[in-house]
Amino acid sequence: MKKKFVAISLLFVMFAPAVSMFLFLRYQKSSIKREIKWKMIAGIDEEELVLLKFSKEETQTKLRWKHAKEFEYNGQMYDIVSKEIKGDSIYYRCWWDHDETALNKKLQKLVADAFGSDTENKNNQKHLYHYLQSFFCTELLDWHAASFIVPAEIYQDIMHETTFVSASISPPTPPPKFG
Repeated sequence: MKKKFVAISLLFVMFAPAVSMFLFLRYQKSSIKREIKWKMIAGIDEEELVLLKFSKEETQTKLRWKHAKEFEYNGQMYDIVSKEIKGDSIYYRCWWDHDETALNKKLQKLVADAFGSDTENKNNQKHLYHYLQSFFCTELLDWHAASFIVPAEIYQDIMHETTFVSASISPPTPPPKFG
């Protein structure tokens, strides 16, 4: 029971910082959205808006929609202020949301770090694992496996090459003089 409690506590300690940072960034993102909406209601200068033109097909393939008034295009977030359809083209007058774009990038990095999908982090972990693994014997030897049976010819060669010196050999007389 004590081991389970320690294990659960350790998991909580490991994941609590990532989860709390994720929740904080989500909260920050929602507060920025509210601020932008109030700016839109108050009326944004036309000079601050970006005009984007897409075909109807491109709106389905190139844009990643968050909801009807917000989308992501080329890694950047845009809030739609107005929309105009001319033939096959759709013109969006948008607020380029730099703050939300930066927050999304922070969230993606945080999630990548937390779940190990960051390639640089994975590479570093792999090097550390191999380094630590070099201190330990990780392969268990199976003495009963057929791969460890030495064929008779090799065994005979080994036995002929190995000579055992008898322990009954007397020391040389007189003993050697040193000095």
